[in-house]
Amino acid sequence: MRAASPVTLVLVGCGAVSRLFYQPALLELRRHGLVNILAVVDPRAEARAPLAVALGAAACTKLDEALELRPELVVIATPPALHRAQAEAAFAAGGAVLCEKPLAASATDADAMAAAAARTGRLLAAGHYKRFMPAHRALKTLIERETFGPLLDATLVEGGKFSWPAATDSFFQREQTPGGVLLDIGVHVLDLLRWWLGDPTNYTYADDALDGLEANARLDATFASGASVRLRLSRDWRTENVYVFRFARATVHSRVNASNQLEFTLDGLPMTLAAELREPLPGRPAPPTRALDTNPQAFIAQLVDVCAAIRENRAPFVPGIEGAQALRWVEACYARRTTLPIH
Repeated sequence: MRAASPVTLVLVGCGAVSRLFYQPALLELRRHGLVNILAVVDPRAEARAPLAVALGAAACTKLDEALELRPELVVIATPPALHRAQAEAAFAAGGAVLCEKPLAASATDADAMAAAAARTGRLLAAGHYKRFMPAHRALKTLIERETFGPLLDATLVEGGKFSWPAATDSFFQREQTPGGVLLDIGVHVLDLLRWWLGDPTNYTYADDALDGLEANARLDATFASGASVRLRLSRDWRTENVYVFRFARATVHSRVNASNQLEFTLDGLPMTLAAELREPLPGRPAPPTRALDTNPQAFIAQLVDVCAAIRENRAPFVPGIEGAQALRWVEACYARRTTLPIH
């Protein structure tokens, strides 16, 4: 749906997430008349110049320069240590903020960002786009409605050898990113777990951080429903990259980033059903329905939601406070960490 007028925005940070995710997403939104990209911001000329050309936007070295253009939305895709100051500057200049995960370098900073948004009456959205994936929305429905009976347990395994084309070493600098695999990919999973099941009633956590940042992590948690969850994350070992949910009458597999696909093993059925998630069928014979969103489309969907929230003066689907809660759980894990056995 075309907005009444395009939302004006600036993109802060021209690293890998901006090149690989935001550039194609913003170009698609602009094609539909939803955004007007005013500027990109990065202190490194080699990073900002090509992105500015690709997006047809001004290239700025500092956020203050871009804020002089009075954007309605500031998209923050910089190292977590910079998020709070950049978000507060955007709010002060009259802009809304969509901030990449993790929302900040600490839960204290994340809470301060949420407070600043409330104080100035500005929107703050957390970049947990995986909530927009149809497979994850379907899992939430299956859990809440107990379609296959109650969820008994789940095993989530994600990761592999680190291969992200990072423009800097901020991923491995505690001053810029104060956590390893749990803070990086794990914060998405913890956000999903809270969304699906609520806060855990009990959990244990172990990783291999020693004196650095963890490359492997293990979380075991129980929830008020009685369901138990095993989470395994890695940056240096190949994993199955699958979430397995065992319900009373079925087992459901969700492959990591297979946004619109689920696999079902139903009790009494001697085979597995591999399903592409599609729009609902009408109540009469009809041609095949359209497939639901892919992983890139889910990323676009978050941007569409934030732009619509600005125009409609409503909260975004994933408000900043939810990003702060996921980050608080990450910090609580670090506070009670034990050493992961090395085999």
